[in-house]
Amino acid sequence: MENYLRLIPKRNENIRLKKMDDKYYLLIPMDSPFDIIARKLHGEYRKLELDERGVFVWNLCDGTRNIKLIGKKVRERFGEEEGLYERLITFILELYKRNLISLGGTDE
Repeated sequence: MENYLRLIPKRNENIRLKKMDDKYYLLIPMDSPFDIIARKLHGEYRKLELDERGVFVWNLCDGTRNIKLIGKKVRERFGEEEGLYERLITFILELYKRNLISLGGTDE
C-alpha cells in the first residue's frame, strides 16, 4: 500500500465537475466513434455522480499532491476514519481505470 500512497493523481482536463439539481457530477465527453448511439440517447456527456467526499478528493487531484497527502486532507475535513487510505486508493484507482485521472510518478 505504501507504493500507492506516493502516487500523484491528476484530473483529466477533458472532464468537468458540474453541480446540477443539488448533486455533483463528473461530465465525461462521449467523443469516441463508438459513442454515436449513446450520444443520441443521452447527450454529449456521460455523467458520474460524486458524493461530498468524492468531490473533495476530485478537487485535490490536481497533480501537486500524492495520495498520502490527499488522505491527510480528507481526514482533516471529514474526521478520523478506519480504512481511509484503503477506500481512497480504491476510489482513485477506479477513476484511473476510467481514464478520468492520470497517476504520475512518486514524489519520494
